[in-house]
Amino acid sequence: MGRSGAAARRRARGPGRRRRRGDGAWSATGALLPSADRSAREAPIVRLGHISDLHIADRARYPRNGFTARDCERHSPRIARKLLAALREEKVDHLLVTGDLTFSGEPSEFVRAAELLAPFAREGKLTVLPGNHDVWTHEAAGTFRFLRALGPDGKGMRKLHAVYPLRVELSPEVVLVALDSARYGEPPQESPGWVGSEQLAQARELAREANQAGQAVVLALHHHLVIPPERVPSDAKLARMPLYDADKVVRLCAEVPVAAVLHGHRHAAFRVEIPGPARPTPVICAGSGSRVHDEPARRPRALIHSLDKGGLRATDTLVAGSE
Repeated sequence: MGRSGAAARRRARGPGRRRRRGDGAWSATGALLPSADRSAREAPIVRLGHISDLHIADRARYPRNGFTARDCERHSPRIARKLLAALREEKVDHLLVTGDLTFSGEPSEFVRAAELLAPFAREGKLTVLPGNHDVWTHEAAGTFRFLRALGPDGKGMRKLHAVYPLRVELSPEVVLVALDSARYGEPPQESPGWVGSEQLAQARELAREANQAGQAVVLALHHHLVIPPERVPSDAKLARMPLYDADKVVRLCAEVPVAAVLHGHRHAAFRVEIPGPARPTPVICAGSGSRVHDEPARRPRALIHSLDKGGLRATDTLVAGSE
């Protein structure tokens, strides 16, 4: 990407969207954390849009895969569309989608998800990685529906090959490393995520190379590494779907400088910190970009992360209004 976004914030306009203002990022308790000082933020900034867990459903396909047609109403494609439009208004430099684009990996759901993301894909400003719902069934996983319909750039893949970890240069100063933690298992409601030693080794090497080149590294995956103390009822289910090797990802971040770890999976927005080589590494969950819910931490949202070679400078939040 050749363009760096302005450091100044622009207010989102239009009905159905509410902008949480402030130069900072969500903490585990929902408060805003102070960002870097003004002089640091005058450096070239990359504005990375981040949305997750869209769960695009084809209601006519249900009941199937353990879900009813009514279950599909938990998520709204109209809300997702509004938030994606808001990100385009904000002119983000790149969009990251951290998994669970579909409700249960049905072919028609992948088609609809691809259509929603097409404006970013056409401009070459999209990075997508799979979530557990994208490999919910043996057929979805075994036929590589995610890669065929979307792939890492939203354009789909005709010739399949190993994709992740995927290195994306967001600017000469910032590199995104995307991981695949989605794994099919029985029952899918209790199957953990897993990165694996091969991906981790490659990701470690990519992060080291970027650091040696003076670039900030952003790590992205679907599953959470840790759950903050402030829990919501959905944690009872997600506790059965953890990241099996989360400790190894945490160790990577403790040994190699990582500017931020971005993920989804939990439908509640939060920020926690894990140890880094020189300073704590922020781990940020985007929540869901389509969940129909009024609880503040679970309101549908998208994030905009401001980054430069010094790391994560700020995170702004676009919160969807009621339909």
